[in-house]
Amino acid sequence: MENSSNDKPLNWTFTNPDGVTSVNIQGRVHSGNWAVNIEDASAIEQTIPVNTGGCYYILSFFARGEGSQVGLIASVVFQTTTGPINGEIIDIRQQDIVNSNRSFAFYQIVTSASPDNTTAITIKFLVNADGEQSLDLDDVSLIIA
Repeated sequence: MENSSNDKPLNWTFTNPDGVTSVNIQGRVHSGNWAVNIEDASAIEQTIPVNTGGCYYILSFFARGEGSQVGLIASVVFQTTTGPINGEIIDIRQQDIVNSNRSFAFYQIVTSASPDNTTAITIKFLVNADGEQSLDLDDVSLIIA
């Protein structure tokens, strides 16, 4: 999330660009200088080209609610020559995400083995929150297990 342009993280796509903002406010960044804030019904995603099947992937990230009624669905989808296949998903319910200043929770997803015909991996973060609440997301990492 360290690279941003026009208050948006670079190399990500957005379902609702108005609901995504890079933030550098003290207490809202886990490490480095920037995190991303995602509002209700907004999502960010990134697709990474790969050319190897049969691999397991670990997606990890830190998140905190900017309010108590914030939920998150994080997913890893394998893009294959025959269409998308879910690799793994984590659904964090509202009220289950840390929401105090300066505190972030660590989350991790380990996927199933990628199909042999995998051409890319898409990671997506979708926020569901009440009112003006939102989610701060930082230190996103995807590695081969």
